[in-house]
Amino acid sequence: MPTLAIFENSAAAKVVIESFLDLEYSLLIGADMSVTRNADLTLVLVEANEFPVLPYSPWLAWDQTGVPQAISKAYQAGARAVFPKGTSIQVVMETIQRVMGELAENKKGVKPHAQRTYRRGELILLEADAVLHVEDGILATTMIHQDGVEVLLGLSGKGQIVVAHPDDNCHIQIIAHTEAKVKIEPWDVAADQADFLAKLRARLQQMEGWAAMQARPSLQQRVLGLLGLLSEQFGMHSQHGTLIDVRITHGQLAAAVGATRTSITRVLSELRAQGRVSTVNKDGEDLFCLVEQPEHHSHY
Repeated sequence: MPTLAIFENSAAAKVVIESFLDLEYSLLIGADMSVTRNADLTLVLVEANEFPVLPYSPWLAWDQTGVPQAISKAYQAGARAVFPKGTSIQVVMETIQRVMGELAENKKGVKPHAQRTYRRGELILLEADAVLHVEDGILATTMIHQDGVEVLLGLSGKGQIVVAHPDDNCHIQIIAHTEAKVKIEPWDVAADQADFLAKLRARLQQMEGWAAMQARPSLQQRVLGLLGLLSEQFGMHSQHGTLIDVRITHGQLAAAVGATRTSITRVLSELRAQGRVSTVNKDGEDLFCLVEQPEHHSHY
């Protein structure tokens, strides 16, 4: 039977343990990391910024501090994924069950080749040689800086691919931006498909476009550049212009262009006043719309 170890260093551990009692695997519980020696996976509740002793088994971290630097240090210490403070126990349980299943497959020598569905906000873990195909929904790729600042590196939608990032100091993670259905398969299997090179080229072009946007000198140019890139991916014609059919918050815009939420709010107000950007409510969500600019004709 698969074994999960819980590093009990918090009052929150009681809630976590009670939630896992009905699951079909063994629990090892204790304040000594030696309990993780015989575990398939470990959940560490993070209450400080340091990890003086590390689990013997692969591990996930659940931040209890709310301090961004703690998340960064958990990744630096080797966590496969870090749940931010406030993550629901249901999301944590579902992710652990999924990871336990993947670890069991790896033990049997079975390569990942399956369709999976992720809920909004759920972390997606990929093995080093895996390729993920987005069949429905939207994924977000983010990076955690060493100071805990999160940067949005891009969104991937239906028909696009995402490849695993090697273990290094980049701390890149993939999150379901919406509910998403994906197919995960080994690199050698994906590379044999007729459309793989075209998808890979599109992925590289998207990443270059994102990098070019982030390099623009002014914040207003970066915001317009980002909205332009998103309109190419998720845009649809409307009576107002090009509606970006994916919800992006001010915080996510700030994380993508290297600014504060306050600055983003100011720039968006300026762009609305200039008639370049508007907001449209669709199905209860406010979406950005790039307003078509009238052509200027020279008069001789």
